[in-house]
Amino acid sequence: MIHRNVHFPFFCLILILLINSSCDNKDKFITNHNKIISKGDTFFENGIYDSAYFYYNKAQLNCKENNSEKIFYPLLQISNIQMITGDFSGSESTSTEALSLVSKETDKSYITFIYNILGLTYLEQKNYNEAITNYYKSLELAEDQKSKLIILNNIGYTYLEEKKYSKTISVLEPLLKNKEVENDTINYAKILDNLGYAYHKTNNNQSLDFLLKSLSLRIHFKSDFEKIASYIHLAEYYQKEDINAAKNYALKAYEMAGKTNNPDDKIEALQFLTKLSDGIEAKEYAIETFKLNDSIQTARQQAKNQFAKIKYDSKQALEELEKQKQLKEFSVIGIILLFGIGTFAYYRIKKRNRKKIKETAYQTETRIAKKLHDELANDVHNTIAFAETQDLVNQKNKDTLLENLETIYNRTRNISNENKDIDTGELYLEKLKAMLATYNSSDRNVIVNVDAFNHLKTSEEVKVVVHRVLQELMVNMKKHSQCSLASISIKSNKKSLQINYSDNGIGTDNLLNLKNGLQNAENRILSINGTINFDTAPEKGFKVKIEIPK
Repeated sequence: MIHRNVHFPFFCLILILLINSSCDNKDKFITNHNKIISKGDTFFENGIYDSAYFYYNKAQLNCKENNSEKIFYPLLQISNIQMITGDFSGSESTSTEALSLVSKETDKSYITFIYNILGLTYLEQKNYNEAITNYYKSLELAEDQKSKLIILNNIGYTYLEEKKYSKTISVLEPLLKNKEVENDTINYAKILDNLGYAYHKTNNNQSLDFLLKSLSLRIHFKSDFEKIASYIHLAEYYQKEDINAAKNYALKAYEMAGKTNNPDDKIEALQFLTKLSDGIEAKEYAIETFKLNDSIQTARQQAKNQFAKIKYDSKQALEELEKQKQLKEFSVIGIILLFGIGTFAYYRIKKRNRKKIKETAYQTETRIAKKLHDELANDVHNTIAFAETQDLVNQKNKDTLLENLETIYNRTRNISNENKDIDTGELYLEKLKAMLATYNSSDRNVIVNVDAFNHLKTSEEVKVVVHRVLQELMVNMKKHSQCSLASISIKSNKKSLQINYSDNGIGTDNLLNLKNGLQNAENRILSINGTINFDTAPEKGFKVKIEIPK
């Protein structure tokens, strides 16, 4: 079957249109897409159709992912490869898929080509009515004169294959009056050949002139593919009139089909040679025809299987990429959620800590007010009353007054020391040890070990809390423990700061009351996310373990 009179010139025209078309995609996608298409085109031009199919398939899958109008070119190239390799139903399926993607924004040149190639697939499957229908749809959309002439030639050729020679003539004859036809040598030769063959079938005397003129043009522009059709038609023309001339043209068609590696045309030439030969020669041509036909069917089936595998593997790869994409999206969502939860938790803890700090400050203020009212104010009031009612000339009364004033001074100094600003600079440890040393007395010894405390790498907030908490522990010890020995150690590592306090005092069996008395200390530790644990029992002293994370 000679189908070289259609398809390729039209394809080349549309190819130019498609390559020059553009779509509004991102530069990165377009660059990558063009590289893939370029590789596919290179393999296609060299007849390496399996590799070309691979790259066109890759390109159309990328387009699906990016929702691009550029999907039409690779899809139609795939359809074209399927057509060339004899997978006509596959070509129809691919073209139909392309048609399903058409939208209002789709370039008309794409749609024109889709209908044209659908017409070709139906023609090869002998479904002439569908072929004609799709050709006319393509013709209706064609915008330039050259495309219209090509489609009309395809329509005429379809009627020729359907043996409706009068219709072929009615479609093709008017084309010869078009000035553009003569300027397009390739298509002019096609029309002359198809029309000449139709004339031959209708016994029109112009037949041979048209066929020979077409061959002359094809020899001139050196189109080996096109010459095969002319040789076959001329072989058929001379079949009854001059068997030697017919056989000569059939041999030329056979040789040219071998040169162009065109198995379908080679079989058609062999069939003519079988008809035109006798005896052993005819038998040899027939056997070669059968062998070639078997090899073609095998090759086409292998091509179908190979293309199916490429398509399947590509689909699997795309699905895997989609899974990875979804996994990535879920991961991002998960990270966002975790970040959100973490941020919420952070601000919640921060808010809670602020509340604790406020509570601690309030309790500290309350405690200071209580001391000022219950202790210092009473002492001041009593001293004033003593000074007003006693004879201060009396040395004994004078000494008592001085003792009372000393007591007031000491109470005032103690309250001031407990609540004054804390130096968190380089002298922090010295002042901390000095504060702790003030709780030594003739009957009580306070041992301090802070050599493992790297205060220079500790935040100011933590240093202030440590100072205040130890101060409150000392005050509690002085008031309640009745101990003779107290021990304080502070050490820090990469993860946390650890404080241990212990004394050999009387202890208590009521830990709740003890904790209430040290509520300020506990609140301060919790405000910086630390932990504080109390351990005591009657006559077993009192222990405190504090850990503050860095």
